[in-house]
Amino acid sequence: MSTNRSGRLTADVITDDGLLEFRVTQGLFCYDRPGLHCIEANDGQGKEFYVNLPVGVESGRFSLGLSERSPMIIHVTGSSEAELYRGRLELTVGGDAQFAGRFSGTDADGLEVSNGSFRLEHDASA
Repeated sequence: MSTNRSGRLTADVITDDGLLEFRVTQGLFCYDRPGLHCIEANDGQGKEFYVNLPVGVESGRFSLGLSERSPMIIHVTGSSEAELYRGRLELTVGGDAQFAGRFSGTDADGLEVSNGSFRLEHDASA
């Protein structure tokens, strides 16, 4: 079941038409699937980012797209879902937020993503 939680996700996407600023600052959807914590950011204009973090993941630096057991970040536009690869994620688990991270990379459609960051606040009902 998906819940809307306090959090934000921002990123800059470089397209043929210039810079697209992706900004979601009023909450993120999150849910668990077998083996994964899933975070979704939807800008309400047909663009989304999905952050999939393996259950039990710890703080650290990760290369994106190298292993199905590592964190994944997926960029969604219209009907296209493209995983970021040749990129990196610096992830903090716990502390003053449940998850927080900074990321960059190239998606599978060849779009460059830079200045990415997200923060999912602790669940207030827990």
